[in-house]
Amino acid sequence: MEKVGKRLEIDGSYAVLPGLIIVTFGDVETHTSETHLIRCSRSLDIGKLERSNMIAYRIAKGELDLEEATTLLDNIINEPPTWSPPIVILGYVATSAFVAPLFFNGSWTDCWVSAIFGLCVGILTYISEKLPMFGNVFEMVVTIPIAVITLALHPHVCFAAVAMAAIVIALPGYSLTCSVMELAAKNLISGTVHLVYALIYVLFLAFGIGYGCSIWRLAHPEETINVLGACQESIDPWWTFLILPLATVGFAVVYGARPNQWLPMVVDSAAGYAVYYFVAKYAGSSSVITPSAGAFVLGCGGNLYARLTKRLAFVPIMGGIILLVPGSIGVRGAVHLFDGSNNGSGSEFVFQVLSIALSLTLGLFLANLVIYPTGKKRSVFLGF
Repeated sequence: MEKVGKRLEIDGSYAVLPGLIIVTFGDVETHTSETHLIRCSRSLDIGKLERSNMIAYRIAKGELDLEEATTLLDNIINEPPTWSPPIVILGYVATSAFVAPLFFNGSWTDCWVSAIFGLCVGILTYISEKLPMFGNVFEMVVTIPIAVITLALHPHVCFAAVAMAAIVIALPGYSLTCSVMELAAKNLISGTVHLVYALIYVLFLAFGIGYGCSIWRLAHPEETINVLGACQESIDPWWTFLILPLATVGFAVVYGARPNQWLPMVVDSAAGYAVYYFVAKYAGSSSVITPSAGAFVLGCGGNLYARLTKRLAFVPIMGGIILLVPGSIGVRGAVHLFDGSNNGSGSEFVFQVLSIALSLTLGLFLANLVIYPTGKKRSVFLGF
């Protein structure tokens, strides 16, 4: 916005907060200013994002005049989302199904049970967007039945794999990573708001799962189940070559990526996951080194993609970050605060969440430093 403002010779200042953009235009001659508050919903359409960013870049370079750019932006705004609701719901099914074996050592049974839950979550997400009152309790309405039903199936499924995979789209990995990166970049207000939102949202999800576990324990006091213990039956690792691209495409559909954006997302996600997988073998999945190593490879791949294709680095990086976060997010620790297990590790969840976000931030910033040691020459492009 600053680049475009300079190009159009507009004296403006901008502040971007979650759900709100504050724009102030100044008049040097009259020494007055005009402030606009623009409310915007918290959503992500990667296809429209890249097109909008290209328009901003072309304005900054003088390749588009203001009237043409306004027409193009109006067309993007008035267009329907990149994918229709039924396709997006299929994306929910794919991500829930394939994340269970990828990051939680789930079995094939866990895979198809998670797919059914993913279908339900996708439908309820669509309903919550149409009914604001339902959206206020969406997290609890979704997670409580998932926890109860999964515990009822516990002899046949792994609770940790199914419960976490079912809500994988809702996990605030993107908001969490962005918040810490904004704080590291000294964007204190936006970073703080994003961080508090991400932490509270983790608590919402954990409260619903813990509440469902408490209901089950109340009905079955004689049974003792380690609800978030490690899964014992996992699929053959060679299946990762198939399910990783399918999971990435599922995320891409949910977040509005166009088909021509899928390939860089899949390739970058595969590179990041491969490093994450092998580093976890030696350092452990709970080590802070593991997510930072994966994020470093993601950042290098995304920035190299941007340098070679002159397109948005955010696209491949975004797909990989969303895929990496479910394997390490600290929802498990938060669940112990509410599930009635009296497990003292629940109080550590804030440090788990922050350590994951800091690790991802370190990896992405180091990647920027390696690929752009003197800074990004094409800084108008949106990227991490």
